[in-house]
Amino acid sequence: MAQAKPPVPAKVIVAGGSLGGLAAGLELLSAGCDVSVLERSGRVLDDRGAGIVMQAETMHLLRKYKLADEHTAGVWSRFRQYLDPDGHGQPAPSQQLMTSWGLLYGKLRSAFPAERYHEGRAVTGFEAVEDGVTITTADGRTERADLLVGADGSRSAIRQAMFPAVKPSYSGYVAWRGVVPEAAAGADLLRVFANRFTFFQTERSHILCYLIPGPTGEVGEGQRRLNWVWYWNVPEADLPAVMTGRDGRERDFSVPPGQARPDLVEAQREIARTRLAKPFADLVEATAEPFVQPILDLAVPRMAVGRVCLVGDAAFIPRPHTAASTSKAAGNAIALGEAITRHPGDLDSALAAWEPEQLELGRDLGRHGKMLGDRSQFPGR
Repeated sequence: MAQAKPPVPAKVIVAGGSLGGLAAGLELLSAGCDVSVLERSGRVLDDRGAGIVMQAETMHLLRKYKLADEHTAGVWSRFRQYLDPDGHGQPAPSQQLMTSWGLLYGKLRSAFPAERYHEGRAVTGFEAVEDGVTITTADGRTERADLLVGADGSRSAIRQAMFPAVKPSYSGYVAWRGVVPEAAAGADLLRVFANRFTFFQTERSHILCYLIPGPTGEVGEGQRRLNWVWYWNVPEADLPAVMTGRDGRERDFSVPPGQARPDLVEAQREIARTRLAKPFADLVEATAEPFVQPILDLAVPRMAVGRVCLVGDAAFIPRPHTAASTSKAAGNAIALGEAITRHPGDLDSALAAWEPEQLELGRDLGRHGKMLGDRSQFPGR
């Protein structure tokens, strides 16, 4: 009697090679799929100094693929404190692991097979075909897959094609961000901020700071960075000016380090001197290249349509107060891999089982983030 042939692995294309795309790629490979990740950028991505609060889903991936443990995945904050206007705080014990975009990207990228990761290949379109999807890339090539995963972030071309009417909406405030190398911070700043998750609330604004790994994932003392985020209300009519860089180009999602206009940086530093507790004002002053991002809200009505699905910020953009954007992308990926494993050879059933809980997660985080942000920035609204 002839032996049955093993099932052909499902061919999956992941559009987007950042954290969400790498998480999806790893989990779908683990589920037995034939996975390719297509990243639109033609170069290695950089973290721009973005700090991330470690959550369980992200740590699960690092442990599963033996990439890091609690000693190497970030920097431990041992206390939480709220500064008063004079710059004094009462640290209370609070253990949290703080990491960075750069560390996570480096770890996940190292675990994903290099021959399956393709830089400079942007997915520009797709078309449903029987039991699959045909994608088109910017270089004019077409490729058929059983499943297309849109992990291409807040600017998702996959989402725009699926739901043209769904657009990010501006929340009414921006995040000024920056990092200061620990070695350059000075004793006074380190005395206040080192190993502490620190907050300061002022009228209709708040700022926070914590230590994160160095630019290439260093976690040793003296090699880390002070990472700060300052939420500041900007009327929508004034937003284009804030989002226009030194090169005259208006950005939608981030004015990167080195591009924030000097006059706007100096104006924000002057606000810091008059509105923030002195340690935070000094921290902003010590930052060589602050950058700015608008705080946006976005939610999709579906995360799976046919053989196309969305994960991470391509589907929902939670406000950063939830500290859950990265963990949500990781959770989407983990759940997708589990669903495909539970429904071998039946992607349609796997997607149908996967989608409802992921939609609920995205909606819950959206509501929670709006509540947290509006309570700080627009009290009484």
